Amino acid sequence: MAVSDVVISFIVLVAIYGILSYGLTLKYGHTGLLDFGHVGFFLVGAYTSALFVLPPDEPGDFTAYVVGLGDVPVVGTWVVGIVVATVLSGIIGGLVALPTIRLREDYLAITVLGVSVIFQRFIQAESWFANGPDALRGYSPPLKSSFPLLLEGQVGVPFLGVSLPATPTLFGVITAVVWGIALAVLAGERGRGSPLPVSALYLVGSFGLSTLSRPGGPLGRVQVAAAGGVVAAGLMAVLLAVADRILLVGVLVSAFTWLVLVAVLARLSGRFTRREWLSGIALGTGFLVALLPIPYAGAVSVKVAGSLLLLGIVIGGFYRAVQSLDWFATAKVQIIGVATLWFVGIWYFVIPLVGPFSGGQPGAALKALVQNLVWILAFGGDVGVDYIVAFAGTLTVQVDYQRFLLAGFVLCLLGAYYLLELTARSPFGRVLRAVRNDEDVVRSLGKDPFVYKIQSMVIGSALAGFAGALWAMYTQGLTFVTFAPRVTFIALLIVFIGGPNNNKGTILGAAVFWAFQQATTQIASFFPPALRVNVVAFRLVVMGILFLIVLYYLPDGLLGKANYSTPGGVNETSNPQREGGVAARADGGEDE
Repeated sequence: MAVSDVVISFIVLVAIYGILSYGLTLKYGHTGLLDFGHVGFFLVGAYTSALFVLPPDEPGDFTAYVVGLGDVPVVGTWVVGIVVATVLSGIIGGLVALPTIRLREDYLAITVLGVSVIFQRFIQAESWFANGPDALRGYSPPLKSSFPLLLEGQVGVPFLGVSLPATPTLFGVITAVVWGIALAVLAGERGRGSPLPVSALYLVGSFGLSTLSRPGGPLGRVQVAAAGGVVAAGLMAVLLAVADRILLVGVLVSAFTWLVLVAVLARLSGRFTRREWLSGIALGTGFLVALLPIPYAGAVSVKVAGSLLLLGIVIGGFYRAVQSLDWFATAKVQIIGVATLWFVGIWYFVIPLVGPFSGGQPGAALKALVQNLVWILAFGGDVGVDYIVAFAGTLTVQVDYQRFLLAGFVLCLLGAYYLLELTARSPFGRVLRAVRNDEDVVRSLGKDPFVYKIQSMVIGSALAGFAGALWAMYTQGLTFVTFAPRVTFIALLIVFIGGPNNNKGTILGAAVFWAFQQATTQIASFFPPALRVNVVAFRLVVMGILFLIVLYYLPDGLLGKANYSTPGGVNETSNPQREGGVAARADGGEDE
């Protein structure tokens, strides 16, 4: 498996858990409601959407569920299932909140936790409802049968009753999302000091549409990104339909995204001093060296003891530098950022080449590099289009379903982020933060905190239900053990890592958590099969320790508090100054 495949799976999981955690960001971060039963609404959304797309239950097929609407026209579709799952989760969240929302914070958390356990035990015990303790399977994600995309095949357009060529149509959808997001990032990079010609790249990438977003122009940044994505999708679809060059369009789309990433990194690199760069590279290299005993040591005791000893030295050295060097303590976040970039760059580009080069196979090394650079395409397998690439040999190319999910789920994550930003900056969001800070002040100004808490629970639970529907689509099977209470605490950890009331921080927290999950999974693969389960289980202990460290040392998260006191479009992270009087907090100001 190419490293790019691992990264795509990682981003899909970040999107699902980011949306799930956004529900807690709204409930706890913006309103102050501690909901330990958040996973219950995740469960409601997952099972509701699955029951909408499942076919009618057939006796004797070893599955049993209360209803299957998959054969009902229009109703038995994923679009309807996701909408109903989201709305139903929100309604149930409101109904659960009605008798519990007036409880003190700790009692509220425990009570709602009990409700979520009731949901889980109901699924487990009542076999007639959703197959009981066994997995609920038998449904397919949308358009799954059209993948992998090759040079032939048709795809039906929902509700229109027409068919279009599968590869140009579906790859065009992926291109529209990926290209549009890249354009939006480029638009934000203009005028921020990047040494690269960002404006020229933005002009070319938007096919000249960026000229319409100038002051007084008819299009805004989002509209230009969307229109540019549609134009790029159309061009790639035409190229596929006329020339049948999957590899060529994959190279074009992937190259554009890499150019955008290089422009962002070039701008960020200018903000680091030379000693920050050197310190970050040394820290990242130290972590790489600390992990070397795991793949290369023979005995398990040497793997564990060697890596723990080296990790202790690296972490101890970092802590010592923070304590003794003022400049290091001031720049520790930048140093960690450089170390992360260095570590990820070596893991993504260098490590996949080590094995082939050491085995005297430069062609295999070049093939691995191509696979990771042209990330929009999947390589290998028994089905695909074969291309002969100079020095790399034969490459079997296809577009797999994971890329399609990536485009759809990232779009959902960005949509949830945008709506949450609008909510946080609206008068409603300011009242929520005022409720969090002091209910008595809100009540004295004529607002009922009870009503706003109920609304927060409804919206936050609906977000959890939406994430549950995406989870059902991603896993293609549901079991009750997936919705254990620990999922709520994982979402809380994600929220606290980035910042309890920082919407951008939630995405960062989800990325940090799943990077840790995938790293430990890969580390476990180097241990004997009998020990892998113990290694994977031990990360729950590490997760708990990480939670305590974040709560103690970073109560405001990695990104700190966000300033939502103005209706602007930029999520500014700040350390707010102390304001006098309670009236300042009544308008939704930050904590004092």
